[in-house]
Amino acid sequence: MLNKVLNKMNGLRTSYLLEFSPYSHALADLPPDLFPCWQRTALLEFKGIPRDAFFFVRAAEGLMMFFDCVRRSGRPCGLPSKAADSVWHAWAELDPVHLERFNLRHFGRLIPHVEGADMAVPMDVALANCLVVARSLDGMPAAGPGVPKLFSLDRRLQMPNGFEYVLEGGRVGHRRMSWQGTGKGEVFFLDSLAPSMLLAAGLVSAEQYEAHVQRLAAAKDGSGGCGSGCGGGGASDGDGSSCSSSCGGGCGGGCGG
Repeated sequence: MLNKVLNKMNGLRTSYLLEFSPYSHALADLPPDLFPCWQRTALLEFKGIPRDAFFFVRAAEGLMMFFDCVRRSGRPCGLPSKAADSVWHAWAELDPVHLERFNLRHFGRLIPHVEGADMAVPMDVALANCLVVARSLDGMPAAGPGVPKLFSLDRRLQMPNGFEYVLEGGRVGHRRMSWQGTGKGEVFFLDSLAPSMLLAAGLVSAEQYEAHVQRLAAAKDGSGGCGSGCGGGGASDGDGSSCSSSCGGGCGGGCGG
């Protein structure tokens, strides 16, 4: 009885998302065979991944967000979600020609699936490119702080062994998730995601960066603690660039486009 109720609720939530997602037209154009293909194949590569329709549609919507980021950025972008990547992998295996036509039709360009090691730029740089655009899509300040929906997707879906992105002291960090879909271990902060580095890379303007610094200062003055979005711990020098690290703990993404 409980399973029937849960299945009905998931069905209703799936239908709602398909109708009201900003990418509803694109989602309606997914190949009919993609969902059953994903159910068969995703578990082989992404161990422990849920296989229900609601998870699939949310992961597919995340992939649409990423395609939109690639289109708007014009730069190589890193995909911060393993859940979204699971749909991309299944689609590329099922019908790569349809995938190419789909991207041309809905996003105006081909978006090849590129493994991190083969990308034109390092993965941490590609993630920075993606972060700025993803924030803009969600109406967030481009310089931060803020974790946009694409970057929080694995956490919200409790994706086994996915990437959890968090805010600490106004900085965006990430850590690997457990097989149970919960965050675990040390949080890593990439230099490339710091607002000062976004400014240096030309991804945000001087005005956007200065507005970010002012927001952090105002939040610190108002709370007597760390900057906006503090998750507890982690010092910041006002622009979120301190205590950063390289990709020693993993870059928070495995492929991109």
